[in-house]
Amino acid sequence: MMSACNVNEVESSSESDSESFTESETSYEYNKFIHLKGTEFSVATIESYTNRSSFSSSSERYVKSILLFINTMTGNNKLIEFAEETQLGIIQQIKFDDLGINLLLVVVNNVSLGNKKDSDWRDSKQIFVFSPSGDNMKQLTEDNFYVYSFSINEYTGTLIVSGYFDKNRNLKRDKEEKNEILLFDLKTRTLKKTL
Repeated sequence: MMSACNVNEVESSSESDSESFTESETSYEYNKFIHLKGTEFSVATIESYTNRSSFSSSSERYVKSILLFINTMTGNNKLIEFAEETQLGIIQQIKFDDLGINLLLVVVNNVSLGNKKDSDWRDSKQIFVFSPSGDNMKQLTEDNFYVYSFSINEYTGTLIVSGYFDKNRNLKRDKEEKNEILLFDLKTRTLKKTL
């Protein structure tokens, strides 16, 4: 099982499977376009759906979430693929000129935990930040941190995240796993403090 933190930077949009499949059919859906203010970049969100027939089973469907960073002046682009069975959640530009901060914040839901088919509130969520070009990416929250909510302080450029660590990685919240607050410096993209 892959977690949402397994992000692949893809040079081209062609895919090659390393597994043995008899048939593979992939379709792409462009969900929305986001213009990143103050830059020449826009971001497209894409979901790819692959129906695969393997030798061991009749048919399986895989979903992959993708971000496509587009330089609207040159046409150059960068494709970022998230792990299979993840869904893009909140996507928000954070731009504070006085603090020198301009980035894209992306919340990714991992729906493959527990082998269920649909996303719900129990899913683990990770927070990623990207430069407007997509060249500089960082996962802020750890794979086993379940994000409940977040807020951004515009004065200090601090991301405040609430949630809990699944310390024993059993995919559920245990009594000893308490709510925590994480403070991230968005300029340096580092954890400042845990409360």
